[in-house]
Amino acid sequence: MLGELGADVAERRYFSDLPTEEEIRRLASLLPGGVRDLVSTRSRRFRELQLEGKQLTDDEWVALLAREPGLWRRPIAVKGRKVVIGWDERALRELMS
Repeated sequence: MLGELGADVAERRYFSDLPTEEEIRRLASLLPGGVRDLVSTRSRRFRELQLEGKQLTDDEWVALLAREPGLWRRPIAVKGRKVVIGWDERALRELMS
């Protein structure tokens, strides 16, 4: 969809190219909820790891995301310091304008 909007897209596949903890921290710093905004609480991996109700620190979430790509909310679109997570067409169009 972003390509259709004329966006120059750099795609990254987290399952084969895991982000570093530094990259995760940098991305999380752009989000209102921080690193927790990156976690897919509805994912199968979240359930498998029995994370429901666990009180993890930001550092623990970062380490977990760095080794468990199945926990990421996707897709993630970044333009400058603006980030859209998920398939929100309106928000993605605004990001690209």
